[in-house]
Amino acid sequence: MDTLSGGTAADRHAPGNADSLRARFGLVAPILGASGGVGASVVAAALSDALQLAGYSVLLADTAGPVRSGLGRAARADGPVVRVPEPTARVRFSWRAQALVGRVEDPGTSRSVAPSLWWLPGDHRVQATVVDVAGDAWEIASDVRLGTGRWLGLATCPLLVLRPTVPGLVQAEQVLARLEPWVLRRMIPPIGRLVVVGARRWPPRVAATAGYRVSVLLESAVFVPYERDVATAGITADVTPDKIRSALSPLLRQWRTAGWLSPPPPGRKTP
Repeated sequence: MDTLSGGTAADRHAPGNADSLRARFGLVAPILGASGGVGASVVAAALSDALQLAGYSVLLADTAGPVRSGLGRAARADGPVVRVPEPTARVRFSWRAQALVGRVEDPGTSRSVAPSLWWLPGDHRVQATVVDVAGDAWEIASDVRLGTGRWLGLATCPLLVLRPTVPGLVQAEQVLARLEPWVLRRMIPPIGRLVVVGARRWPPRVAATAGYRVSVLLESAVFVPYERDVATAGITADVTPDKIRSALSPLLRQWRTAGWLSPPPPGRKTP
């Protein structure tokens, strides 16, 4: 089954198919938030920082419009705006250290931005693509063949970000339930890990409230501790704090073990 089938007419005529996109994007890690404001942009920026510090070439794709973006200040200087065919309309390319950052400037007629070869200008290729998936995950999961949901069809390892609270677990369970039919149809991979922002472990009695879909992911959850400066200022052009990047390092080790990432170049620090 073609994981990129469906969508708008513009989506269906976007350049590149799944195989050519994967060849250009490398490992694709879409970052979904179980609800708004949970820290998905922080996780996306920190993960892209960890990857490039380990020696990997990275694309950080921001699918939110400028007003809604949590990565609006992720680059020290804004690069050029490139007008491309639908569905991406206009994308601004900048650099976050050595990582290429693609940010939507104008989503055109579509509410969200699907993957296409236009996300990598010229013949640029990367080893990993981290996608800050804009929009409500529950709504996106209603049809992953449309718009931003199509990043899930390319995903190597999608991540679901949530808060360490009872409502956070409820929201995560609802998103997983909504995604389940697409996983069963093998149109998308299952969520690989939960990323819990704002804690070092599950608070007492919170984990006991987990639904059966979330419960199988509880033990492997990655915890990103609270960081006051990031909570106050958001993501800036400065590298994300070491304690956030270190919290995400098990993901890189897992991906290398699975063969999704090659070993880092000699002399590079291995997270």
